[in-house]
Amino acid sequence: MTANADTVSDLAQDCPAYGTRAAALLQAFASSLLALVEGWVESLYAGLPGGDGYGALLTALGPDDGAAYRRRQAEHQRLLLTPDTSGEAADASSRQLGRVHAMTGVRVAWLVESYGAWRSILRQARTGDATQGCPAMTEAAGDLIEQRMARDLHVQIQAHEEVEQRLAEALSRVDDLLLQDLPPPDLIAGALDILVRLDGMVAATLGRPDADGEFQFEVVRGAGFERYVEHAAKGHAAPISIRADDPTGGGASGRAWRSGQVQHTAAYATDPAIDPWRNDARELGIRSAVAIPLLDADRQPVALVDLYAEWPGYFSTPARRTLLTHLQRALSHALSRSVASTRVIPYETRRLYRQWLDAGALEMHFQPVVALRSGKVAKFEALARLREPESGRLVGPAEFLPAFDARQLLLLFERGLEQALAALRMWRQQGLDVGVSINLPPHGLSDPAYVQAVQTQLHATDVPPGRLTLELLESGELSEAALREPLMARLHNLGVLLAEDDLGAGYSSLLRLDSIAFNEVKIDQGLVRRSAFAPQKALDFIRHLARLSQDLNIPVTVEGLETLGLIEAAAILGADFGQGWGIARAMPAAEVPAWSRRYVLELDPEHPRTALGSYAAYLLWEAQLAALTPWPDLLERFVQVPSGLGNYLLSQDLLGSALDSARQLVLSAATQGPASQAYRHARQKLRILLAAHVRQANGFPTG
Repeated sequence: MTANADTVSDLAQDCPAYGTRAAALLQAFASSLLALVEGWVESLYAGLPGGDGYGALLTALGPDDGAAYRRRQAEHQRLLLTPDTSGEAADASSRQLGRVHAMTGVRVAWLVESYGAWRSILRQARTGDATQGCPAMTEAAGDLIEQRMARDLHVQIQAHEEVEQRLAEALSRVDDLLLQDLPPPDLIAGALDILVRLDGMVAATLGRPDADGEFQFEVVRGAGFERYVEHAAKGHAAPISIRADDPTGGGASGRAWRSGQVQHTAAYATDPAIDPWRNDARELGIRSAVAIPLLDADRQPVALVDLYAEWPGYFSTPARRTLLTHLQRALSHALSRSVASTRVIPYETRRLYRQWLDAGALEMHFQPVVALRSGKVAKFEALARLREPESGRLVGPAEFLPAFDARQLLLLFERGLEQALAALRMWRQQGLDVGVSINLPPHGLSDPAYVQAVQTQLHATDVPPGRLTLELLESGELSEAALREPLMARLHNLGVLLAEDDLGAGYSSLLRLDSIAFNEVKIDQGLVRRSAFAPQKALDFIRHLARLSQDLNIPVTVEGLETLGLIEAAAILGADFGQGWGIARAMPAAEVPAWSRRYVLELDPEHPRTALGSYAAYLLWEAQLAALTPWPDLLERFVQVPSGLGNYLLSQDLLGSALDSARQLVLSAATQGPASQAYRHARQKLRILLAAHVRQANGFPTG
């Protein structure tokens, strides 16, 4: 193919196909030739083979697009045959036609094939074939037309290859984007922005089905398509379903979700599967589409990238199918986990959340963090809420955060920090001397704007830096390399405190405790919430994580303390601080001083009042018993000392119960040592009964 293009290029350079002399040579034959163009075009397309070639493409275009395609070809041929056409005008038309051919799936081989067909038609004209109705041309005129045709083919091939090259470059830019430390919303938006700017592209979207199996667009690029999505959200357009038994599930999106494979709609004009959306597609200028499923590690779809083009056959060539497969793999690898972990947020809802933030709807509420040994309030965590303008409803971060990109996340942090520091100053004026904490997005450590915001606002409010804690969420984005960046050092130098949030949510967080200078860690509340129905596993996690952090001299906060039992258990197992609904829900800043004056936390680890607290006391007793194993005399005396579990059973009038009998067996067997078979058997029985007691106390089945 390259050799053919080079030959054509040589012809184009050597022959004066345009200019005054060329116009004079063609003038005598122009009217006759121009009159025959329509017939020649029909003859050309009638002679092209079907199968999967050029002829098949024309069939797929449908009557309207097929007729327009022929008219465009005829106009171009007339331009080439018009004597006084300039070379610049002819080249511009050739480039445009070459781009159209590339975007409609016409392959370069087909262009060369059609060039051969045109030459055959021209040879008949040069001999004055009666069937052509044209007098025989001079040899010079015939050569000149062939020169124009050769130049036309050369320019078309160049334009065709430029379109293909731009597609390859776009995918390369997507690959480069995936290597950057961007939050998922920005990564998705950036990739779609790159794709939608390609020649001939109408829209690029990402979406997922909701719980009802109806597809929801979540990220949309393409101005016209954005209006369509807003229109569809109001029920004024057919939905897209993933169900095979629904007529709206037969399009490329539904098929891609069910199959996990890239699905094409090569020509909207002739594909009956897109009947529900045909009119909307016509108004939007959409003539082809492809649906690309993003797959998780099990090859199951978690989201769809849909691309819409203004030309039929746009995604159909083998080269483009290969590039789309590459795009699927790259985006699946980068996004599948983060997308799957968030709920479906329709595009219109995302747009509203962003509008609310821009309009000043952010309200920071504050949840207390209490020192579990003293019962005193240590600080308040600032938690973001959006106030819905019309209803006044408060929307929590679990709903709106996944809808925010880097710009909104920075704006959220800046405004949230401003409110938090203003609240801190107000509390100090009312005699409440506490700290405040606020979440810092993981990518904030790679964006100097966050450090600058902290520095600027601390200076403006004159708040002591040590009163501000920045909480960094446990995340795959929070790499150890990022934590070693200069921005981390700048935060430390400012004097603010850094906390690692959700310790235990990921293995990487445990590794970082020994290498990163955190001032505090917060145990993942997901672990805590399991304690009601799986108390041993949850409490063991809390105990071990608390011990690990304290061995590194890092204070520990346990989140999610929703009951007195959880508060007791966290305190008994050695946590320094606690936070959760059992202490208080988040509240407006103005309510904090009065709440702080009223709040009292009374805990006695030796005398737990709850079933979960008694279980925690027993686990601590077990750990102390194991530590005394080398000293039998101390072990025997330790067993005689009243324990937290024993005190609990006494307070609950449970002495003599099956639970108490199991405790007595453990005490008897403990003198033989924790490694003895008798002790292990007795301990297992007691743990089973304790777990059942905890579940019963919390209203869960005990079986």
